[in-house]
Amino acid sequence: MNKHFLIMLLVSLVTIPTMAQKQQKGKSSNQSAPKTVYIKAKDRNYAQNLGGYWFYDYTFKESRGLYTQCPCQRQEKQLIAQYSYQTYDEAYKNMLTFPNPADVDTREKMTYWHDCVIAAINQAIYLYESEPEFEAEAKRLQKKQMDNAKLAARGKPFDTIPFDPKAREYNKILEKIRVIVPVQQLYTDVVTEVSTSDPDLVRWLQNSPKGCHPRFAFNAYSPLVKQIIKEWFVSEECKQVQKIEDELRARVAAEQPKMTPDWFVEGRKREGELVAQYNRRLVDRWIKKAPMVNINKTKDAIAKVMVYYKEIKALHGNDPITLEYISTHVATKDVLRDLFHCYYSNLELPIPLVRTPDTQEGKKLKLEETPWKLPHPLEPRE
Repeated sequence: MNKHFLIMLLVSLVTIPTMAQKQQKGKSSNQSAPKTVYIKAKDRNYAQNLGGYWFYDYTFKESRGLYTQCPCQRQEKQLIAQYSYQTYDEAYKNMLTFPNPADVDTREKMTYWHDCVIAAINQAIYLYESEPEFEAEAKRLQKKQMDNAKLAARGKPFDTIPFDPKAREYNKILEKIRVIVPVQQLYTDVVTEVSTSDPDLVRWLQNSPKGCHPRFAFNAYSPLVKQIIKEWFVSEECKQVQKIEDELRARVAAEQPKMTPDWFVEGRKREGELVAQYNRRLVDRWIKKAPMVNINKTKDAIAKVMVYYKEIKALHGNDPITLEYISTHVATKDVLRDLFHCYYSNLELPIPLVRTPDTQEGKKLKLEETPWKLPHPLEPRE
C-alpha cells in the first residue's frame, strides 16, 4: 500500500468519527473522546508548532527526541554523592517517587530530571553498602581458585580452599530470594518499536530510554501518548500563546529591531509560562496513569530481599570469608541493585512535552514559524 495513502487514511480515521463511533458516544455519555484537530504542517502557526499532532512533531527538531541538551558533568559527582547511601536501609528510606509536576514542566527541567537526577541515582546504586575489604578478599580468593585450577590442570600440587560448612544454609536463603526474583520478569517482557506499526508509538518507543518499555508500562501509557499528542492545537494555552506571539510580531514589524528587545523577551517568557502550565497537566495525567501495582511490587521485593541480605550477613557473622559466602553475598547484592534499577526506570517519564518558546535573550532577533523545514516528514507530498 502507498505510504502517503496510508498516512492520510490514519489521519482520517483519527479525525473523522464513523457512524458507529457516534452511536457508541451517544450510548456512553460519561466517556468523552479527546478533542483533536488536524492541521497541515504548512498551515500551522507558531504556537501550534511548539507541540504538534503527530509524535514526530514533538521530536523532529531535537536530536535526543523528547529531551533537550542538559550537560550535567559539573554536577555529576555532587549528585552521585547526594544519592549515595551507606546502607540499603538508608537507600530504601530515601527512595524518590514521581516528581512534582512543577519540577518537570519544561523539556529543560525534564532533561535535568532524567539525565542528571535519575542517571546519578543509577550510578549511586552501585555504591550502596560499599565493602572495600570484602571486595579485596573476594578478589584474592577468586584468584587463588583460578591459580589452583591452573596447577591442577598441569598435575601440580596446590593448597585447597576450605569448604564453608554453612553453604547449605546460604542456599536455603537463596531459594527464598529466587521466589521473589520473578518480579524482575516484569521488566524483561518489553515492547520495542518493532512491536507496533503505529507511527506515533514507534516514534515514542524509539525516543524512550533504552528504546523500549516494559509491557506493563506500554499498556498503561501508550493510549495516553496517542491522546495527549493530538490535544495541543485546540488547547486554551495554545491559543493564548499565539495571541501573545501575534502581538510581539506586530510590534517587531513596526519597530524592526535587530537585537532582541526586552519587551520581546518578556513576551516569550509569558508564552513559556503558559506552556509550562499546560505541561504540568500532562505530567499530572501521566503520574495518575502510573501502573502502581507493579511499581509497588518492585518496592516490596526490594524490602524482602533486604531482609534476606541481612540474614546472610548475620549467618556469616565473624567467620572467615569463603567462596560460598562470596557467591551468596554477591548474588544477593546483584538482585538488590537490579531491583533498585527497575524501580527507578518507572520514574524516567518519557512524556511528549510541548517545547518552551525561545526568548532569544541577548541574540540577534530571528522569527521562526516551525522547527522543521517543509515538507514535514510525515506530510503527504501533493
